[in-house]
Amino acid sequence: MSGILKSDELTETRIISLRLAVGALGERDNAGWWQSGFMSTTSSAFLMPVFGSNSSQARYEGVVEAARRVHDERIGVGHAFHPFRLPENMEQRLFDLVQTKGRDLVDETFSADQARATLERLAEKPVTARSGPALVGAAAMLDEQSWIAAVASLYLAAFSTGVQCFPYFTGTR
Repeated sequence: MSGILKSDELTETRIISLRLAVGALGERDNAGWWQSGFMSTTSSAFLMPVFGSNSSQARYEGVVEAARRVHDERIGVGHAFHPFRLPENMEQRLFDLVQTKGRDLVDETFSADQARATLERLAEKPVTARSGPALVGAAAMLDEQSWIAAVASLYLAAFSTGVQCFPYFTGTR
């Protein structure tokens, strides 16, 4: 992505990168947390004829929805947020950014190695991840950028050790 981004857009881009990395690593060809294959190298073959120039956006939306469903099953829906179910205003900003810059944000050849490197870049420090839901903090944390690094650290540890860890935030925002 080129140019200078507004600080909100930079945060949103980091969230999208987090979602794509976790989404790719969680798919059936990698850790198998969910059974989708939107980030696989062959996905373009079935997305391009249907979505054409919007296939990058379709990849993103597909993998986010697959991850959202599994996170919702493990964490629950209600007064909890997670990286794939954020407050509505954040979700709308992410959606708008993917609508306008989809091709720039979603790499057509996003490999597992690239996904791990993305998580390493986003992570703040090594942590231990346990299997299951992992409380990160209150939903108010979502107003700060630091949650992205904390969550990336948990996912990186989970994928490295082979456990399924689902970071979440409690409360309303």
